[in-house]
Amino acid sequence: MYITRKIYWPILALLDVVGSIIFFWKKFKRPPKTIKKVLFIRLEHIGDMIMSTPSFETWKINYPDCKVHVLCKTVSKPVIETNPNVDKIITYDPSWMIRRENDSKNSFWKVARELKKENYDIVFEMHGDPRNNLLAFMTGSYIVGYGCRGAGFLLNRTEKYNKDIHSIKRNLELIKPYCKKITEKMRIYTDKDSIRRCKAIMKKYGLLKNKFIIINPRSGRREKNLEPDEINAFMKKYKNYKILISGSMSEREYNNQFVKGEEKNIINISGKTDLLTLTEIVKNATLVIAPDTGIVHIAKAVGTKCETVYKTTDKKVWGY
Repeated sequence: MYITRKIYWPILALLDVVGSIIFFWKKFKRPPKTIKKVLFIRLEHIGDMIMSTPSFETWKINYPDCKVHVLCKTVSKPVIETNPNVDKIITYDPSWMIRRENDSKNSFWKVARELKKENYDIVFEMHGDPRNNLLAFMTGSYIVGYGCRGAGFLLNRTEKYNKDIHSIKRNLELIKPYCKKITEKMRIYTDKDSIRRCKAIMKKYGLLKNKFIIINPRSGRREKNLEPDEINAFMKKYKNYKILISGSMSEREYNNQFVKGEEKNIINISGKTDLLTLTEIVKNATLVIAPDTGIVHIAKAVGTKCETVYKTTDKKVWGY
């Protein structure tokens, strides 16, 4: 019934019944005839943002003069900073998501006021979180989203959440009723600075295009991480390649264990690249090895082969 723990279902069901009675009028509101400004709410992780880029491009293809705004977390902002299909980015790091050192300090109410001033014609909430639905409701706009985690009564149009289809397709389901042309191609747009930084790193470590691999041991969730014995097995398998170990700065110390003795073919670049520079490095690699995490989606977007280890996630929904 809900995409949450079953213990919450009775409470959510009760709230939805009461909310549907109070906010019954929401379902009678019709979408605007003219759409000049739209907001996508995508408050999840880097991979989720990458898989949302086809939605932004699809919208721009169908509404080239429409302004596209995206509300996202600070950590996923670089994915779309150079994306020509996004006109404005607003960052918000909600307290109920994983917190990071560089998270913005904006409060829920401050962000809600900022969004309301924009006077959006349509708001698309892409995750189905009830708190996100409340934030969308406070814009006063026409809202399309999912009620799969509760509070669907706050939406004007509630789409069916299909947990068995790929995340890209599920994102596009929200906007399909308004779009004739659809693209499922993910895109990350790098810039001259990221290309320059990539070349500098490759020169520093003597890396040649398609002659090195990248191993990313960790993800945002412990249960998805690669174990040390798995990493060692991959390094043994690809011992004839130079191997880059990637990750965040907080993972750098952990990843140092894989840089062994006098071996010069294993290099730890964790925390040493920004996201766009890492994207360029991935583009030049011959293979990426990782659990289900952001770098997997980067590899798919730039056309680099990826060997993904799926442990707690479904490949047909989150993989390729």
